[in-house]
Amino acid sequence: MRKYVMYICGWIRLLKEVLWGLGKLKLQGIKYYLGKNVKIWIHDGGKVNLGVKTWLSDNCFLEVAGGKIVLGYNNFFNANCRITAMEQIEVGDNNLFGPNVVVVDHDHNYRDTDMLICKQGFQKEAVRIGSNCWICANVVITRGAQIEDGIVVAANSVVKGKLQQPGLYAGSPAKLVRREDK
Repeated sequence: MRKYVMYICGWIRLLKEVLWGLGKLKLQGIKYYLGKNVKIWIHDGGKVNLGVKTWLSDNCFLEVAGGKIVLGYNNFFNANCRITAMEQIEVGDNNLFGPNVVVVDHDHNYRDTDMLICKQGFQKEAVRIGSNCWICANVVITRGAQIEDGIVVAANSVVKGKLQQPGLYAGSPAKLVRREDK
């Protein structure tokens, strides 16, 4: 019975977000979970695509400012995850995200010392996370990151660039520390 109550509560919160986003949120199937205080902000023509069995735990925040977020099937986002897209963030299927994970596809420009940083605009580059990945607690995934299938990123790591070889990555920036042989 509790499972159904969670789905109903999630649907009520999701309905509020759909109405607020004026249809810019696309749902595939009917099974979702949204925890307490989940926010999905869609503006400037942005779009969000949620795959079936998406689980957004308490205080997760998705923001799309003119870009696109595409979440595949059966993804679990632990508490306080934040995904912000101005270009595109794509997540495959069957992934686990630990608490406090941040995924962004943009950075502020800051090199012109004669201009305020907040007036210099952004650098944008799409982010792609494959399938069957585990992104542990407090990981930051930066613009342009590409994480292939079957990769584990250790807690407190920063992902820049491409992680291609299946295995365990750790550090800032994240480097391969243990290879997974099939």
